[in-house]
Amino acid sequence: MAITTIADMQIVPSKFTEYTLERTTQKSALVKSGVTTEDPTVSRLIDGTPEGGNLITMPFYKPLSGEDEVFGEEEIEVDKIATGSEYATLLVRQKAWGDTDLSKVFGGSDPLGAIGELIADWWNEREQAIMLSVLKGILDPTTGALKSHVLDVSAATGTDCIIGVDNTLDAKQLMGDASSKLGLVFMHSATYTQLQKQQNIETEYDATLQIKINYYLGYEVVVDDNMPYDLEQNTYMTYFLGKGVFSRNDGMPAHLIGTETDRKKTKSQNILINRRALVLHPLGVSWNPSATLSGTKKYASNTDLATPENWILSKDPKNIAIVGLKHKLAPNTTVANATPSKG
Repeated sequence: MAITTIADMQIVPSKFTEYTLERTTQKSALVKSGVTTEDPTVSRLIDGTPEGGNLITMPFYKPLSGEDEVFGEEEIEVDKIATGSEYATLLVRQKAWGDTDLSKVFGGSDPLGAIGELIADWWNEREQAIMLSVLKGILDPTTGALKSHVLDVSAATGTDCIIGVDNTLDAKQLMGDASSKLGLVFMHSATYTQLQKQQNIETEYDATLQIKINYYLGYEVVVDDNMPYDLEQNTYMTYFLGKGVFSRNDGMPAHLIGTETDRKKTKSQNILINRRALVLHPLGVSWNPSATLSGTKKYASNTDLATPENWILSKDPKNIAIVGLKHKLAPNTTVANATPSKG
């Protein structure tokens, strides 16, 4: 059978970029779960970012305050609706692939569509890594902007240090009467297996009976081995999130090329390059405009996102549906291909 290569394909960069972004959104587990929200205003802000700029101002309305008044003939006192703002850091990421990685698609198929699907899957994995880096930074138990939303039971004695129903309920109680906003839980696969052994994982299917959805105490489960953990100390982080707590938006600043192809003639190598400018920002927490980025880059890396000092609390924590539980697992728990992440 014939093999289709990048050189054979008529790639229209603007259309391919648009298609890739559309498929990434359609296939995103984060979008499907409802944990992210999109705002066209933010996308326009990204488009208007000056060259080299890396901050996006995110305005918001503050909660209404004041007491009610008894109806009467007196003039009603008029309070103003206050506004505030926080900063999001603009992320500009890129990746290049060669024929050996992407273009070995059998003849008779749709190579452009196939490659678009592969790239969308790849970007979704990277988005999840970005979100976990942000959560690691803001939920650092010692200095994180949202450290008041972290329950650390890892030093407890006996089985009290192991994740279970009681510890989970205590963690959600950190939000008080706003805990009902939580609906999603991110956990390591070893934690997931532990909860399966406790028979605390329930499985449901969507209307098509084809998509399996797992729940833990009513929270929809996302399993990811990039969750912070320390194998030596046997400590793990589990995150509980609410609907729409992250702003997720794409744009394209001036002079940034989303998709382009290249060829290295001396190596007979065809290359496809794809770039994204995006915001994946926890609402209620502001990126520190004084943050020092690692290396010489102008845009934040995942390491920068995971640095607690780079985040500042901008809203009442009760309005931020993000909670972390630091815990241990039962002894002799197996962690596949384990490398301590020192989370």
